[in-house]
Amino acid sequence: MASKDQFLSKQKRYHPISLPQEFSDEEMARDWTISENDITEINKHRTRYRLFISIQLCSVRLFGRFLSNANDLSPRIISYLNGQLGLPPTLTVHVPDRKATYTEYRKNILTYLGFQRFDDSAQQHLQIWLTEKAKQGVLPNNLFHQAESYLLTSRTLLPGPSVLERLVIRVCSTAHSELFESIYQRLSPDLRKAIDDLLSVPEGSRRSYFSHLKAYPPAAKISSLRSYLNRYQTLMATGIDHVDLPLPEPAFQAYLFKLAKKYTAKELKRFREHKRYALMISFLIEMRKVLLDHLVKMHDQYMMEIYRQSKNVYEKKHRSLRKRQKRAVDMVLNTTTYLLHLPDDKPILKKDLWKQFNKADLRTSLDDLRVFKKLEERGYGDLILARYPSLRKYFSDFLHLPIAAEQGSDPLLRSIHLILQLDANEINKLPKDVPTDFVPRELRKALRDDAGNINRNVWEMGLAFAIKDALRSGDLYLPQSKQHVSFWNLMLSDSRWLELKEDYHSESNLPRKPEAKTVITQQFQENIIETQKMFTLDNFAVIQNGELKLRRADKAQIPDSVTRLQRVIDASMPSIRIEQLLLEVDQLTQFSQHFTPIQGHRSRPKHFYKTLLSALISQATNLGVVAMSASVEGISVDMLRQVLHFYIREETLKAASTSIVNRHHELPLSAVYGSGSISSSDAQRFGIRASSLLASYYPRYYGYYQKAIGIYTHVSDQYSVFSTKVISCSPREALYVLDGLLENNTILNIRKITTDTHGYTEIIFALCYLLGYEFMPRIRDLKDQQLYQINKEFDYGVFTPLLNKTASIDIVQEQWDAMLRVALSLKQRTVPAHIVVQRLINRYPADRLSKAFTSLGRIIKTQYILRYLTVPELRRTVQRQLNKGEYRHKLPRWVFFANQGEFTTGDYEEIMNKASCLSLVSNVILYWNTIKINDIVESLRQQGEEIDNEALSHISLLPYKHVLPHGSYFIDDV
Repeated sequence: MASKDQFLSKQKRYHPISLPQEFSDEEMARDWTISENDITEINKHRTRYRLFISIQLCSVRLFGRFLSNANDLSPRIISYLNGQLGLPPTLTVHVPDRKATYTEYRKNILTYLGFQRFDDSAQQHLQIWLTEKAKQGVLPNNLFHQAESYLLTSRTLLPGPSVLERLVIRVCSTAHSELFESIYQRLSPDLRKAIDDLLSVPEGSRRSYFSHLKAYPPAAKISSLRSYLNRYQTLMATGIDHVDLPLPEPAFQAYLFKLAKKYTAKELKRFREHKRYALMISFLIEMRKVLLDHLVKMHDQYMMEIYRQSKNVYEKKHRSLRKRQKRAVDMVLNTTTYLLHLPDDKPILKKDLWKQFNKADLRTSLDDLRVFKKLEERGYGDLILARYPSLRKYFSDFLHLPIAAEQGSDPLLRSIHLILQLDANEINKLPKDVPTDFVPRELRKALRDDAGNINRNVWEMGLAFAIKDALRSGDLYLPQSKQHVSFWNLMLSDSRWLELKEDYHSESNLPRKPEAKTVITQQFQENIIETQKMFTLDNFAVIQNGELKLRRADKAQIPDSVTRLQRVIDASMPSIRIEQLLLEVDQLTQFSQHFTPIQGHRSRPKHFYKTLLSALISQATNLGVVAMSASVEGISVDMLRQVLHFYIREETLKAASTSIVNRHHELPLSAVYGSGSISSSDAQRFGIRASSLLASYYPRYYGYYQKAIGIYTHVSDQYSVFSTKVISCSPREALYVLDGLLENNTILNIRKITTDTHGYTEIIFALCYLLGYEFMPRIRDLKDQQLYQINKEFDYGVFTPLLNKTASIDIVQEQWDAMLRVALSLKQRTVPAHIVVQRLINRYPADRLSKAFTSLGRIIKTQYILRYLTVPELRRTVQRQLNKGEYRHKLPRWVFFANQGEFTTGDYEEIMNKASCLSLVSNVILYWNTIKINDIVESLRQQGEEIDNEALSHISLLPYKHVLPHGSYFIDDV
């Protein structure tokens, strides 16, 4: 890191203390309570300045710095401090006018708190500590915050942020150079040559192998599977297994990987040797994990495609044979009936039989029946087995991947070893006692011949499907991968779990293991008693003959006054071009300051600001850089590509969007729509033209042959999008419900979650309970849902006929600590939530931990459904929030207009950038709309119109037709 680099914004540099205006009473009491000793010390000073002294005392203790402007403090905090000091209310904090008095007060505060000033000695000690941390690979931005905590813990007054920033950068620059040199010295000459070869362009090729390694995989086909297996083998041939990197901090290695990935081979060659090789070895080690994850996904997708195509062919054959089979059955039935009705004493003459029935037709009918019988019994399996030759083209190499097994999955590992022995001619045939339990039902009839010998083709195809399932559940794993490692390696370590366990119990209010069964049972029974009281007060649900009957929910009646107001607002919204809208919102929120390169500093290209906004529009509208360049004067394709490559990526887009969401939350009108505590989650599907591993078939909307992807968004009750994720359409949406909530960096305190049926599973109910969220899905076919009891001895009253199955509370108590460890790991972000949810779903019912989560989920689900049946306000809240999310889907369709609203790239990062840009622009439009709608409403009120907040809450903040996303851009230069 160069010494001129900066990672703090101008605002952070000159306004070091962030003073929130919104906080809970608990947070205020925690941070701004003064003790009796504090009061005694404060009372030594003049009454006029006691409030000022108390503010600065708390500020030094809390932030390690004096507050430069005490009057910026929230009036709630000032009132709270006045109350503790016995002072009257005040609008102004009196600050000493004389510099000598001001200096004396600061000195007294430091002496009382035991703080020392940040002098040369303190700086020397901090520099030694920073150097040690930097050598461990702590990133500069993280190191800055750790340095503040270190100084605060050692009771040292913190210097100005810019002073600390320069010190961190200087230390990191030196330490990183030494770290690069240390890595370089550990690399053998052969490994360095292998890296050089990867950066070279082979003769007859246009791209280096390094470029090939970075590419995101296309759809899983034999050619792509073999290609990516070859890439993995080439990478491993470099010898990276024998490198021990001096990088104790995984985040630093991930940082080097991202940095290397951004450069071309030509650009990397320009670096000094020690930095070039350090970047490349970090890239190769991380790329090994990525490639293994890709290969697991590709095998999974290819095996599912075998199922899909075989099923399609089977159903076509079945349909074509069905009519012939019906005619054949009629023929055989008629013939058999004729024979049965012949007198017993009359001999059967063939010529008489053939007079009644056509011989050829009867033979054809018998042949048709035999074909149909074979199709019914083995047709599906035979069609799957016909794909075995294709499978063999890559499967042997796939089995050479470093696959390991969890306890209980040794038969699969033994089977893999047997295939490898057969391929190496170490054995000639499969032993008769080979494991066969994993062979699917469709293939079992063809598994053994008449002599009892195993058919290798059938057995190996069954093994390929079993490996797919086992990798999904984690029964098989790859220790060197990123996502497909052993389950508990994804979680907090044993020592870290024990360290955090007690604090988690205190913060979450969850019971400890001995009390878990009692507490959950008591909560369940109290819920039953409460909902029984309310059941007769609402006519939404009735129980007749032991069955649940529901009436259609009344459609929310929107008053005519609200409809008229919506029309007036829509008609009054001024038309605005999309680039002008971005400009205006950026002036208000400064979201553009978050677009910085990975390395923290890079000379900005000419016309950077205009290029940045143009690049954002090119992605959000799906125009792409070529069309965008033609639509903006003075902006070339290369300028757009440079900004897209180095400045626009998932983390910068998320930071920019977060800043808009935070500022939108502070607008007065936002509070009318909610407190920012409820969210809805839903996926919106878009077609995709390019081949991509991410894409999948979605026949419901795109037919049998066209693929699509999903953009999964979390929308708050204030209409803001606080999380965006690109997903495949094939897995259940429920996998991704928790990701956006746990990765939420906005000030929105989301506590309630709504989804539709696709976003719900019983395991999500359990995890939400443990994580402190209230899960509120809208479940289709609610009356058919299975409800559960805990204790058969308890009187469930009117609900007794519905609660006809029992959820095991004993297994929940048995696995309680393990379940809490999983929940805390998710909170600590050690692993993305969708990986854990997928593992738990696929491990059920064989795994006791998965069974415990499912049992707890059934208990929580039952409580929720009974509340849903009896609480009208809950039903309205769920419906209202889901409507907000579904209505918001119209906006992306309007903005994402180019290429008929379909993705033309298959690369995950490019797709994710476009999706994130779309969410960013959505939030920009929301922010601008909220301000304009507030102005329109205030204008109407000034004209004498009565508009209450209840009516206003029904007005959408997302009208969009006044936003013009197409045409020429920046007609007036920025």
